Amino acid sequence: MSRRPRGPRPGIVAATLLTAALALAGCSAGAVTQTDTIVSQADGARGQVGPVSMEDVSIEPGPAGAVPPGAEATIRGSIINDGPTTDRLVAVSTPYAQNVRPEGALVIPANNAVRLVGDEPGPVGPADAALGLGATARLTLTGVTQQLRQGPTYPVTFTFERAGTVTVPVIVSGLGPPAG
Repeated sequence: MSRRPRGPRPGIVAATLLTAALALAGCSAGAVTQTDTIVSQADGARGQVGPVSMEDVSIEPGPAGAVPPGAEATIRGSIINDGPTTDRLVAVSTPYAQNVRPEGALVIPANNAVRLVGDEPGPVGPADAALGLGATARLTLTGVTQQLRQGPTYPVTFTFERAGTVTVPVIVSGLGPPAG
């Protein structure tokens, strides 16, 4: 007489695994999920005036993680013109800097965008289709009036020739350690 080894039978194991997979798959079904309120953790603020929107706007602190008084800092983000006509960035200001120095592409073509490059090295300017480059600009805060650190927001006002003015609550991006 031969004895069968004791242990789980393959048919029972397969049925159990199939049942568990179906039960777990049902957890994500339905109109409302547990992840429906998760917000992107990407640095940056948003703002909109007319057809022009600002996306992922932040101040780059450099390696120190904070911008000391009197220093310079750049702004990173995107300006998107969803309108049918070209617009132009005519002014940028904040109470936390004496001036904002713009460089590069300040004209935002209709249904197009300009990328604010922040600290990225290299030239900025209009799009170059032959090289496959989009339009870029650099906005530099000069004469920062107080320490800018991670945590609070700092209002930055963007004025466009056609769309108007929008103030965006900008954060200091988390490139360095949190300032205390």
